[in-house]
Order: sequence, then C-alpha cells, then structure tokens
Amino acid sequence: MEYHSSLENVDEDGYTQLDFSSHNLTRRSVVSQKGLSAASSYWRPIAVTLGILCLFVLIIAVVLGTMAGFKAVEFLG
Repeated sequence: MEYHSSLENVDEDGYTQLDFSSHNLTRRSVVSQKGLSAASSYWRPIAVTLGILCLFVLIIAVVLGTMAGFKAVEFLG
C-alpha cells in the first residue's frame, strides 16, 4: 500500500486515493515455531487455574446473591 500526497492521487472531491498494488513488495515465508513453545507452556496452566478460580467465584456470588434475595422476600412477606 503506497501513499502519495501529490495532486495526482486526489479525486474530484479532494480525497486521497490509495494504491494497493504490490509491485514493490517482497514476500517472506513464515516459519512455524511450534517446537519452541516452552515459554507459553508455563502460562497455560496458570491461565486455566485462574479461569477455573474465577468461575468458582462467579458461582459462589450467584448462589449467595440468590440466597440473599430469598431471605429478603421472606422478611418482606
């Protein structure tokens, strides 16, 4: 993608037109590094543990909130 601010790239409304041609771009191959994922292997169990902990906290909050709602109804009724 090239950007030229000259008047030849401006349309009749004054907007700049972009050139999406790829004549100057070189392509590089992407190398997969699945064998070098030792750093991410430490974080995965930590992330799963924290996710499960957050799920338990959410369940406890819902249960306690529901119980408090029932007690408020019994008190008013």
